[in-house]
Amino acid sequence: MQTRLHAYGDPREALADFCAEFQLSGGVADHAEQVSVEAMPPVYRNLLVHNEHMTEKLRGFWGRDIHLSVLRHREEGDVYQRHILLQLAATGRVVEVGLARIDLSYTSDAVREKIIERRTPLGDVLISANVLRRIEPRWYFRFGGACPLLADFRDPELSAAYGRLGTIFCDDAPAIELLEIVTDRGEKA
Repeated sequence: MQTRLHAYGDPREALADFCAEFQLSGGVADHAEQVSVEAMPPVYRNLLVHNEHMTEKLRGFWGRDIHLSVLRHREEGDVYQRHILLQLAATGRVVEVGLARIDLSYTSDAVREKIIERRTPLGDVLISANVLRRIEPRWYFRFGGACPLLADFRDPELSAAYGRLGTIFCDDAPAIELLEIVTDRGEKA
């Protein structure tokens, strides 16, 4: 894998370098502002400031099951990257846009298979396989409406969203780095 997030001191540089690997046009970091936990609206603080898997948190927040859609993926050796949407299963409403870089050398063959088949959200795969994991959000960001990733929410009225950049340690190894951007706009159960 490229430089690990924990090696960065500058959050915007980390975000820019992480997103560059996904070949996104429009410069995600150019439309992001680092924010403190205290500066986040309470609903986003609830959705992002925790050490849980986002799938579980979103399922609890929305009161609905969550479905995975993989927009793009790439596998190079043991490094697997994907650009994903998490959607409300019943309506298709996008509630998270994410980028994940996974070092598959830290996973079992069974977990690797489940990840690559692109049917199950990552958190659900790790939980069902009883992988010992630690989720460490490192930085929080506010993304302005011009951020290219916000278009994936398919919500023309969405003018901003919040996200986190961090690492999931599997069996104490920094196996997964991810950017998770969420919205509170949509219909709750």
